Amino acid sequence: MARASSYGIALGLTKGLIMALGAGVIITTAIVFPGAGYLYKEFKKEKWEESKKRGMLKSTIKRLEKQKLVAWKEINGELRLTLSKNGHKKILKYKIDELKLKEQKRWDGLWRVIIFDIPEKNKLGRERFRKKLKELKFFQLQKSVFVTKLECREEMSFLASSFGIPNNVHYILAREIEGLG
Repeated sequence: MARASSYGIALGLTKGLIMALGAGVIITTAIVFPGAGYLYKEFKKEKWEESKKRGMLKSTIKRLEKQKLVAWKEINGELRLTLSKNGHKKILKYKIDELKLKEQKRWDGLWRVIIFDIPEKNKLGRERFRKKLKELKFFQLQKSVFVTKLECREEMSFLASSFGIPNNVHYILAREIEGLG
């Protein structure tokens, strides 16, 4: 039981550290090693206290370095922890995983129709996009046509850009779709 709890804390710390770096938090060697101050406002105090002080933070940073998600760089004479290109991709994955459509109190009578024609050379992007639409509870009319009652223009733009398919995805507003109430 304690092991599962430690694992959950480590995952939370990993995600929190990567997201904090992505938000521009500066983490220096002074924060990681004894006698250091606290992480800045993006790092919640409870998570810091739960992390068994700096020991877990150090091991998390070492693991992230091995995964090539972070690296130490000297900036203005100070050693700082920075995100790598892979670290930025990880942030994007977290944002995609957490993406949700906002519920509406009343339906405005408009269907949001998402159509896409994504070339075979970008099959992975197409399959990930389709999977995310299903997770967001879109109704699939055809293999590449999905509909929802919920406003989703910004979310679809974000997903299409994230998967590298912005020119292959189209957003349509429709008042009526035969066969749908």
